[in-house]
Amino acid sequence: MSIRFVDVAVANVWLSPCNPRDLDAASLSHPADVEGWLARLDDDEKGRIDLVGRLETQVLYGEPVWVVGEEDGWAEIRVPEQHSSKDEGGYPGWVPVRQLTFHPDYHQAWQTEPLAFVTAPRTLLRLEGSETVHPIAFMSKLPWLGEVDDEAIVLTPRGIVGRLPSEHITVSRTLPIAGGEVRVATAERFLGLPYLWGGTSSYGFDCSGLMYRIFESAGIRIPRDAGDQACYGERVPADELRPGDLVFFAHNEGRGKIHHVGMYVGNGAFIHSPRTGHPIRINRLSEDPYGQEFCLARRYHGSETFP
Repeated sequence: MSIRFVDVAVANVWLSPCNPRDLDAASLSHPADVEGWLARLDDDEKGRIDLVGRLETQVLYGEPVWVVGEEDGWAEIRVPEQHSSKDEGGYPGWVPVRQLTFHPDYHQAWQTEPLAFVTAPRTLLRLEGSETVHPIAFMSKLPWLGEVDDEAIVLTPRGIVGRLPSEHITVSRTLPIAGGEVRVATAERFLGLPYLWGGTSSYGFDCSGLMYRIFESAGIRIPRDAGDQACYGERVPADELRPGDLVFFAHNEGRGKIHHVGMYVGNGAFIHSPRTGHPIRINRLSEDPYGQEFCLARRYHGSETFP
């Protein structure tokens, strides 16, 4: 097992190497054409719907993965920052080998230097010696080396120095814990963003992927999937909900398997990424089908640990 780092804006993590379709080709390249890929999905009637059972999760530029094996240009990985009951080493899946890299300077800096967390919905990275800019997503994070002329100097996964707009980042080794109102305000910045199965990036989120990144931006680590998110934190009665609490929904009128998660925003409402064709929005907990399927709520404090 060896550590690598993601070298594209967003790396799709597939259930197996045979799962990507022809219309997913743009997402498998280096650099990955995420916007082109999404456009192709939108042009295909079943493009986004058929990601179910194919796409598992996503990993952002600069994030680490453990490579546990390689096969025909594909790497079998575990995503250590995404806790999952599927594997104790982190979320499992497959990515193209060409979308990963390793440089010893980056590895060292990742472990020791402050990180530049992208807090804008998206921003542009410019590599030293090049006028080409590369889009990167919300909550991408790179080792921070300093600041010059209102630009953050960062180290990129290939060991090349780059620059980011200082107003689009927060510099910290670990982000400070933010309260529920802050989490709600951050989530509301993504209202209207189309749903994407498996999505954990600001190009498109699924329900639990949105919660995962919003809580990460607030300095709070939670698991990747809704079912796992419902197993930790403090259980909260429905009549004691506060903004920032997670609310969960289950099949069989709330008595079955959990299938959805959102975040309470106050006044009986919650923000969530519902499903394909339904962008991020705010609904009331009393609306159908949410009133019938609500099963529990959890409050995370930032002190939780996972096996």
